[in-house]
Amino acid sequence: MKLFTITLLATQLSAILAAPAAIQHDSRAIVRPRSPHARFSLVATVTSTIVPSQTSAAAGGGAEGGEGAEGGEEGAEDEVEQAGEFDVPIVLPGGSKVDTLYPPGQNGVFEIEFQNAEDRTLTVTQNTSPAAPPAGFRAVEPVSFIVNLAEGTEGLTLQKVDYILNANSTLDISTGAIGRFCTEAGAFVIDPAVGELEFEVEENELLIKVDNMNGEWGIFIPDAAATPAAGEGAAPSEEATPGGDAATPGGGATPDTKQQLIDLLLGLLQ
Repeated sequence: MKLFTITLLATQLSAILAAPAAIQHDSRAIVRPRSPHARFSLVATVTSTIVPSQTSAAAGGGAEGGEGAEGGEEGAEDEVEQAGEFDVPIVLPGGSKVDTLYPPGQNGVFEIEFQNAEDRTLTVTQNTSPAAPPAGFRAVEPVSFIVNLAEGTEGLTLQKVDYILNANSTLDISTGAIGRFCTEAGAFVIDPAVGELEFEVEENELLIKVDNMNGEWGIFIPDAAATPAAGEGAAPSEEATPGGDAATPGGGATPDTKQQLIDLLLGLLQ
């Protein structure tokens, strides 16, 4: 009879000791996906027949961009920063490098960089019903931006379309792209032929150097980069059941129950 009792108690003790281990194993199975930070090669989303005609000029713009970056500090005195308003023409003074920033959107600020010997007049409007993003991308803003330099863009020293992420935004735009709307295709084009794409880590700024800024522009990020919070959201659920104790009904009484069974077994063996 004593042997049967000892066997029964030993079986119960084994079951109790095994249960928390199973719960712990399940809680550690949570995976935290991370958004990709590696840069990617831009792939054309339409056929080559609709690539803007500025292909050769955009390719040659890289050298000028490099010189501008090296001489950025030296030319700081000649740099002008001004605030623009959508739908309102604004003068871009000649001679200096001019940065025109527009009111912040949901996630960032649209900016135009310009330099030329003579003045130009810039107007930027928002398209509240833009075309769909290219396949595999999503729009950072619910609008696109239509840029119009009244006197034309021929012969300008510098033309850049920029997007600066808001300080409170959690989006990752380091792998993003700035696309140009092609009227012939009725779609946004993301391709190196559109311009020289850059990302400035210090400013959290995405920009593209082009040969002709006039046109409609959209700011896009890969679908994977649009949901970085998905992996981070797993942490609270894991904390809700630390070690499996909170997830076990009556978890607080488990240590006492184990000790009682151990004491009883020792008493029977004596």
